[in-house]
Amino acid sequence: MPHERPQRVSTVNDCVDQLLQRVGKKITLGLPLGLGKPLLFTNALYQRAKADPSIELHIVTALSLLPPAPSAGLEARFMTPIIERLYGAVPELDYARDVLNHDLPDNVKVSEFFFQVGSFLHHSEQQQHYICTNYTHAMRDLLALGINVIAQLVAPDDNPRATQQLSLSCNPDLSLDLFRHLRAAETVDQPIALIAECNPNLPFFGRDAAVPASTFDLILQNEASDYPLFAVPQEEISPADHLIGFYASSLIKDGGTLQVGIGSLGAALVYSICLRHQHNANWRELYQALDLAKHFPIATTAGGTEPFTKGLYGCSEMMVDGFIYLLEAGILTRNVYPDAELQEKINAGVIDPEHSDDERLQQGTVMHGGFYLGPNAFYEKLRQLSPQQRDRICMSSVNYINDLTNHRFGDQRLKVAQRVSGRFINSAIQCTLSGAVVSDGLDDGRVLSGVGGQYNFVAMAHELPDARSIITLRSTRTSGGKAKSTIVFSYGHCTIPRHLRDIVVTEYGIADLRGKSDEEVYLALIRIADARFQPELLEEAKKAGKIAADFCLPEAWQNNTPAAIERALQQFQKQGLFPAFPFGTELSDDEIELKQALEQLEQRTSTLPGKLCTLFKAVLFGSSHNEYSELLERMELQQTQGLKAWLDRRLLVVALKRAVALKQAGDSSRP
Repeated sequence: MPHERPQRVSTVNDCVDQLLQRVGKKITLGLPLGLGKPLLFTNALYQRAKADPSIELHIVTALSLLPPAPSAGLEARFMTPIIERLYGAVPELDYARDVLNHDLPDNVKVSEFFFQVGSFLHHSEQQQHYICTNYTHAMRDLLALGINVIAQLVAPDDNPRATQQLSLSCNPDLSLDLFRHLRAAETVDQPIALIAECNPNLPFFGRDAAVPASTFDLILQNEASDYPLFAVPQEEISPADHLIGFYASSLIKDGGTLQVGIGSLGAALVYSICLRHQHNANWRELYQALDLAKHFPIATTAGGTEPFTKGLYGCSEMMVDGFIYLLEAGILTRNVYPDAELQEKINAGVIDPEHSDDERLQQGTVMHGGFYLGPNAFYEKLRQLSPQQRDRICMSSVNYINDLTNHRFGDQRLKVAQRVSGRFINSAIQCTLSGAVVSDGLDDGRVLSGVGGQYNFVAMAHELPDARSIITLRSTRTSGGKAKSTIVFSYGHCTIPRHLRDIVVTEYGIADLRGKSDEEVYLALIRIADARFQPELLEEAKKAGKIAADFCLPEAWQNNTPAAIERALQQFQKQGLFPAFPFGTELSDDEIELKQALEQLEQRTSTLPGKLCTLFKAVLFGSSHNEYSELLERMELQQTQGLKAWLDRRLLVVALKRAVALKQAGDSSRP
């Protein structure tokens, strides 16, 4: 039966009761990706389903966030206080924990189209329930599953007098379009329910993200139950990551468009973009030291070396926290406008936005984002934006952002006009010599994360004039205590096919692959591979007839070593440049020191010989007087009881001693 919208409720149990009355006990629940999940409502509905087997609940979502669960021993001693500090007041997502522990009841199923990276690699149920879809196809596939309920975390209006609008804030990505499709298809026999859970800790964004309160059937609001947002801490940026970010920053064109992915590689890129703009002399010094223009001429044609006087426009499915730092640095300043004719005239120089009284110029936007997720400091910066600053950011539909097809927020003509000189930058885990990119899964079919929007942006880069897809890739990974190349001859899975190859960046340089012959592509990728693996890659390519049999590796390519990476940044790091945490960290100085020591310990004990050797050293040399007292106290190892705690203390001391020795030797990257 029709009902008046919205109905406001103050308890989660009332909300669940009302939902069951509206749609019955067969529920296919759509939840937003990442941050936008309404934790209180979702937990209440899930617990109701656990208690009542007659409820059939299918949860369809992506990226269900959980705090890490550390292993016993040193890891738990280190991580537990940090987890409590970051997540102690954030309700845990009950179904996600039960999924991880294989504890879902028979009447509940969870399907996701994007995992936390590696979280379900050894989880057969979730591997079986995974839905493989591009971000722009997700809405189509969700609708096909018969979703009849969507629940979302929303921000109430900043103005206490305004109760008629709610903001989808962190997740308008799919919801904006799903709401319309579901409401249009609703019938008396097939009712739907749209549910909002209000949380004033979520920053209010207007523009596309603001929707009438009447959009929702049920609005759950109880200030006494408000909780902090789930935060994703800053990752440490290694010297290799910094060089990847630096090379990528040389490919950004002033006055262009930027998309950035999550993680330390994205943060490294943002740092180098800021360095190029704010400390151009330092940036140019490294540019010259690397002889970048000579070795990788694509930087001179596709990028630039000057500060960003025209500014950049952000167009990214995920608004990473780096965009706020670009905004603060005066880089994210290129406005785009929701009028194709106006935008085209601005692009052509016919209209100067600085000296025109056209009223349409009051609608300028410097950022379009589909969702956001990041550290607590990021959320606080968003909350502190002035109304004018926040109005320059448009959180919007991912189907508007991620491709060029017509959308109610703007057609293809407008999108092309806005997205000039696009640089779409995403990371990968492997790349084949043919230029195929592996980002989401393994060759045995297991899923690491998901395709997300990577394919969309790569494809768009090939359609837009003067746009480039840039894949950032660490040249090696560690497995079983040994380094392995991430540039491989071939692999049994790909995320981005070789016909969409474009630019690949490692810490050793830039491979320009677009429109090149296979031999040129193979050589360009070997050129930026770790020198330890170049001979084998070359031999395989020759056997396949892809490289001339008489080709020899140039001597200069043999400089692609971890030691060379350290040397390249050493003098700059002495000046305080290219730090491990340029945008801050949730860790204390003691915790950073402990983290580095524990990571080195993990590397050294990843093999049986290394483990035995380390245990031997711990027993013989793991004693300590007072030099590590504060660190031992932080790990609750100042006084020990029992053999396990005694051994943990001695292992930690050995790790700390080695970390100090490596630091003094200037070789902190060596395992």
